[in-house]
Amino acid sequence: MQSTTATPATVSSETDLLSEIRKRTLDTEQPGVAVIVRGINGMEAAAVPLLQKNLQSAFLNSTDQNDQATSVQTENGKVEYFSRDQQLVLVLRQVPKDLFAFAQKLNCGKMKEIDVQNRIITIEIKPEELNALALQENSNSLQPDPSVKVSANSNSLKSMSSSPGPEPEMKSENTADPNRNDRDLKPRPDEDTIDWALRVISGTSSFAHDTACKKLVTMKPDTENLARVSTVLAETLPQAKEGFRMKEHINAMSIWYTDEATLAFAALLEQENSALVREDIIQLMPTIHSVTMAEILVGRLSNRADMKDARTALKIMGSIAEKPVLRLLDDPDSSMRIEACNILQAIGTRESIDALKKRAEVEESSVVKQQLMETQAEIEKKTSAADN
Repeated sequence: MQSTTATPATVSSETDLLSEIRKRTLDTEQPGVAVIVRGINGMEAAAVPLLQKNLQSAFLNSTDQNDQATSVQTENGKVEYFSRDQQLVLVLRQVPKDLFAFAQKLNCGKMKEIDVQNRIITIEIKPEELNALALQENSNSLQPDPSVKVSANSNSLKSMSSSPGPEPEMKSENTADPNRNDRDLKPRPDEDTIDWALRVISGTSSFAHDTACKKLVTMKPDTENLARVSTVLAETLPQAKEGFRMKEHINAMSIWYTDEATLAFAALLEQENSALVREDIIQLMPTIHSVTMAEILVGRLSNRADMKDARTALKIMGSIAEKPVLRLLDDPDSSMRIEACNILQAIGTRESIDALKKRAEVEESSVVKQQLMETQAEIEKKTSAADN
């Protein structure tokens, strides 16, 4: 089997990037799949041959043996590429039968997004990851080039996860069988519903993950399974974040949660560098209506990039967040004491009135003292109206 050659494509700078990619992936005569590669600006010359072979290998490894036998007899399979806006775009003129399986076999970089309708996958790769890919390619240089072709289309996938890391350890005697398909949408005959849900949640299938989470939401937590389920949900939270599955995952956690498991959000936010991703997470956090969650959100108020979102989330949580916010009244940072007043005006009860009064008696900042008095008056007005 001969190796295909990467073919450069000429793209006008005035052409919309998505439209240009769609012309290739949705071509009726030669459809394909596109991979947008970010993070290797200036290294395209070295990256193209490595990524070309990676795409072909991913295609081969995601295709079953019957399809492989048919595909190797066809002529298509070339890889086109072009660079635009510091992004490298590679288009494999083959359509994976299972786009999800294909994407998971791209063992380079970090999966950022998948556009199923247009068959576009976006990854981000660091220079050191590219170097590792080069070393791996050198070690496999004697192996045949996996150039293949199929003409199947797939539009069943709606979303996907990032490149899978190690599966979280199931703190139970029921561990996931790696040979089982985690994309089935109901328990197997020999499988308990909770065991099935935890298996697919610990797996890599987005649609099965969401189905399992929705099933957990309909179930009433019991003392026998609460710790086990909440632990697995907490351990797989990073996978849900990378796989764009946070909403259903957090919905399940809002039913099956413990204080210990909820603390996973503190670590998740601390480790996330993107303010936009943290914003998405924080907006979902009030779904878990607990004091522990409120304490985590209070902790994000000191981060200027997260302050607005955390403030809004605490207001949504209401009076359950009151005690954690009241502790901010003794914060050495005057801006945090003012922030506490801002939030308490929305969620404060009679308990806040006494705390505000005591703080005002010792407050040295005239600005903060004025804010404390105004907040106290606002809460008194609100509680009086409620009593009447």
